[in-house]
Amino acid sequence: MTDPTLFAGSDTAGHLNSVRQSAPVADPTHIAGSDAGGHLGGVRQSARVTNPTHIAGSDAIVGGSAVSVCGCGGVSASGAGGDVAGWLSAVLGVLREGLDSLGAERLDERLGLVGRVESAAAALRAETVAAIAGRRGEAEATVAVRDRLRESRSKAKRDVRLAGRLEWLPDTAEALAAGAITARQAQMIAEAAEATSIDEKTPLAAAADQPADRFGRTVRDHLNERTAGEGLEQRRRRQRERREFSIRAQADGMFRLSGWLDPLAGARVQTALGAEYRRLLKAENHKNPKNSKNPKNPNKRATTAQLYADALESLATRGGKGKAPRTSLVVVADYDFVANQLANPRLYDGTPLAADEFVRLALEADILPALFDTDGQPLWLGRAVRDATDAQRIALAVRDKGCVGCGAPNSYCEPHHICNWKDGGPTDLDNLCLLCGHCHHKEIHSKRGAEITRGPRGKLTMQYPDRKPQHIPLRC
Repeated sequence: MTDPTLFAGSDTAGHLNSVRQSAPVADPTHIAGSDAGGHLGGVRQSARVTNPTHIAGSDAIVGGSAVSVCGCGGVSASGAGGDVAGWLSAVLGVLREGLDSLGAERLDERLGLVGRVESAAAALRAETVAAIAGRRGEAEATVAVRDRLRESRSKAKRDVRLAGRLEWLPDTAEALAAGAITARQAQMIAEAAEATSIDEKTPLAAAADQPADRFGRTVRDHLNERTAGEGLEQRRRRQRERREFSIRAQADGMFRLSGWLDPLAGARVQTALGAEYRRLLKAENHKNPKNSKNPKNPNKRATTAQLYADALESLATRGGKGKAPRTSLVVVADYDFVANQLANPRLYDGTPLAADEFVRLALEADILPALFDTDGQPLWLGRAVRDATDAQRIALAVRDKGCVGCGAPNSYCEPHHICNWKDGGPTDLDNLCLLCGHCHHKEIHSKRGAEITRGPRGKLTMQYPDRKPQHIPLRC
């Protein structure tokens, strides 16, 4: 291979974009560059690979099929004698060789390129499924995905639905083809577009540097902004119609659960699970102290995911002990002093509530006014106590909307002192944030040494010392 060290260079050759154009990987070692020749994109360009003889010999024999070299030095599909499979094998072989040429010291760079290839493949898959559906109908497309790709019936249906949505989202489809977003991010944008008209550019801009968990919150916030005050009752009815739940036995005897709930029902279930999880966690801490993580200790502590599974079982079966525990669902509303009434009711994560949902919750609920700066609900406790109060927890849920590191739901999180309590940090609202167990123990208090930062608008995020800082870290 010619100078494989140039694989991450300035893109002097071509594109791995869509199948309808040519995607030269001229000297595939240039593939990862800054677009001086190629993108790892979607599927409207075909993949021209310069000089495959450096990979497979002078005739580029792959799988017994000769792949000819065109005048420009690339692998030509037409020159493969109609053997498209052999031509594709040659292209994939060159691509793999190029990726393999990145040594152990460049594995992170290689992983990023693999991600771009996956996005390009996902774009090609969606385009192909959409073409089949356009010619033969969605039912036949579902059968094709199930048979050709060996997917389950439910997954095949989702693939066909996603492919149809992407046809109406050209910017998202193009970004997926170019490897700028992941297939999961494209799916979240498409699902939001199904609910209402969205501005593609807003979520696409955020997708560039947000992992799927945080990006999900960004899309949800954008969706809430676009639908504020617009037909919530109709939207909620449509969401309720999509509700479903299934539990299936797996080959090894385990059971897999999956389903969809509307926002209100989901928030109720999530809140109940979170409360039961915290009860079980307290019992776990009492039974197995933290030092029991020693591998020699047979009573190894349960993980968060395991405790949530236990919580679901406990709530579903009620443990044989009567009624399920009572929980509190946080609902936020603004008070309109002019109209002398509550306005803009929403869940703690910003999901708007329809008028009838808000009334029903108000009739069922114990009302806890969110006026936290009064003498009755102080949020600045200084050094008087270490643990956050219930009022502070509610205020944090409303402000942070979940883990500031990864976006995990509020029910997975605990209040964290930004300036450590041991270093004199107070139990004040502006020194607290929500963190899930993973971000707290594996990202903050670990060798990774992540720090909490505050953006220009006051939004808290997590930042790593080995990456380019975006905001100034908050320290004691």
